[in-house]
Amino acid sequence: MSPEPLGTPSDESASSPRQASDVELLRAIAGGSEPAFEELRGRYRRAVDHVCRGVAGSEREDCEQEVFARVWGKAALFDPARGSAAAWLLTLARRTALNQLAARRPPTPVDQEPLAGAVEPTAVDAFWLEAALARLSEHQRTVIELAYYGDLSERAIARRLRAPLGSVKSWKRRGLNRLATLLEEESP
Repeated sequence: MSPEPLGTPSDESASSPRQASDVELLRAIAGGSEPAFEELRGRYRRAVDHVCRGVAGSEREDCEQEVFARVWGKAALFDPARGSAAAWLLTLARRTALNQLAARRPPTPVDQEPLAGAVEPTAVDAFWLEAALARLSEHQRTVIELAYYGDLSERAIARRLRAPLGSVKSWKRRGLNRLATLLEEESP
């Protein structure tokens, strides 16, 4: 039996319309089907609203918008072997809400006192390093300083900053890439 486009009646469903499963909808969305997207959105709008309201609070509308934008862009990544479509979608909603919450919260400032056992670069290297660190975003700089000067793991940094672990990892990776680029510019 070959798959039919969403909304096309088959001989067996001509008498009673068959509702597409969530998996079928996600596959159709991955193929660019707007009717499938609207159907899935209609099914899960209230559940996503509940997750966003519980985590993101007053920013729930932005959260919902972002969740469904991600569903549109990431539907092809859904793997039914790893779990249900509902679990995938609600996990996506929760992660999106947590990321938005973390983005609104200012990072906890790092103490300016050097920690015991911290490595001190030479004076010239320290000048270029401090100049490059100053050009990073506040999140990136904070995570890198905690990781390298404070000798903290990514998980410990996430706890200290009260941010999702995935965000900490992203800030660190992006910050290190940017730092390498900035320090290359300064090398003769």
